[in-house]
Amino acid sequence: MLHTQSTLSRLCKTNIAKSLVQKIYSYQALSALSSQSLHHLSSKHTCRLGKTKNGLPLWKKRKINMRKFSSSRILSNIWDLKNTNVTYFQEGSSPSLHDGLSLLDRYIFVKTLVNFYEDVPDGIILDTAYADSRPGEEFDPAVPVIVGVHDTPGSHSDLTSILSTFAKVGCRTIAPTFPGHGNTQGLMRGFDDVFSHSTLERALFLQDFLDTLGIEKVDLMVGVGAGCYPTLRLCAGVESGYMYKSMALISPWPLTRPRYETHSDLLQSILYLWDRPLFRGPAKLLLPAYKIGNVNTVREKVTSAYVLGNLDLAEASSLAFTAVTMNLPRLLVFGNLDPEVEPGLYLDYAHQLEIPPENIQTFSGKLATPVLPGALSFTEAGYNLHLEHPGIISAYLMHLIQLFRPHIRF
Repeated sequence: MLHTQSTLSRLCKTNIAKSLVQKIYSYQALSALSSQSLHHLSSKHTCRLGKTKNGLPLWKKRKINMRKFSSSRILSNIWDLKNTNVTYFQEGSSPSLHDGLSLLDRYIFVKTLVNFYEDVPDGIILDTAYADSRPGEEFDPAVPVIVGVHDTPGSHSDLTSILSTFAKVGCRTIAPTFPGHGNTQGLMRGFDDVFSHSTLERALFLQDFLDTLGIEKVDLMVGVGAGCYPTLRLCAGVESGYMYKSMALISPWPLTRPRYETHSDLLQSILYLWDRPLFRGPAKLLLPAYKIGNVNTVREKVTSAYVLGNLDLAEASSLAFTAVTMNLPRLLVFGNLDPEVEPGLYLDYAHQLEIPPENIQTFSGKLATPVLPGALSFTEAGYNLHLEHPGIISAYLMHLIQLFRPHIRF
C-alpha cells in the first residue's frame, strides 16, 4: 500500500486538511486496482480543454465514437484531491538527482479528457508511468524543460538514453507513457477502452499530464515515430502552441500514408472485434498467430490498430504547414535503412516542414552544426535511431536548446 499509517500520521501534523487525509484512507482500497508498486506524485492539476477558432471546445468538432460506458461518481470523488499540492516520496528518495539515474519508474494520477466523451463527461483518470529528472520540484522558468513522446508500441523508457544526456547538463527531462502502452492504465477498470488513441486524444493527454506536473513552458518537444503526430498537434496547435518553443521529430511516421499499410485489412478486423467485447476472448486467442511489423504482444497489436485506425494524415499535413507559418524551430532525424519507410517519404516530410535540401545533413562520423530548420540523416541506420545513436542525436538536438538557453553546454 502506497500511503502507510505512519505517512498519513505525519501528514496530519502539517497544514493539510484532515478531510484530505480521511479521503486518502477511503481510497486506499482503490490503489490496489493499480499494478504500480512505486510512489506516485500528486500535484495541483489544471485541465486545459482546447478551443477552436470559433471558441468551441475541440471535442465538439470531433465525431464521437459512441461507446457504452457510464460515468461513475467515484471518479469525480477521487479527484476531490486535485486542489492539493502534496507530494509523496519513497523513503530515501531524492528529487534533486540530475544525473539521469532518476528518470525511471515514476507514476502520477492524471485526470484527462474532461467533457471529451459523451458517455464519460467526467473524463478518465490514468495511472500514468513516466520519467522525470526533477520529480516533485516546482516549475522553474530558469530550468530548460525537454519532453519526450514515445513511439507505438513503446514506453517512456525508450527515451531514457536521449533524455538522460540533457538531465546531466541541468535540464528537466520528462517523458510520459501513453495509455495502452507500458505500465500506464486506467485507474478504474473498464475505463481503459474509452481511449481510442486518436492524435487529438493523445495530445490532450500530454497537455493534461504536463499541467498536472505544473509545467508552464517546454523548450523542446522530442517525438519518435507515431509520437510525432501528437507532438505536431501540440507544437502547432492554436490553443497550445504558445507553450512549446521548438520540436524535433525522430523517424516520424509519414504524412502521406500510415505505417504498416500492408496490414490495413488485419488492423481493421482487430478494431471491429475489439470494439465488441463479446468477441475479445476469441480475438486474444487468434492474434498471436498474426504478425504486424515488429509488434509482438496482443495488447501492442490492439493499441497499434487503434493508433493507425484513428490517424488523420490530412490534419498532420496541415499541422506541418502551421508549424512552418509559426516559424517554429524544428529538426528532423531519420535513417535511410528504415524497413518500413523509404527515404523519399522522409524527404517529403522535410519538404512539408520547409527544410531546404541544403539543410539536410548526412552523418558521416562527425556531427556538423545544424542549420535551422534542418534535418540529419543516417546512411547506415534504420528506424530505431533513438536507441542506436542517442548520444549523437542528443548533441544534434542540443542546438535547439541553445537557441533559448545559450549557457547550456555538454
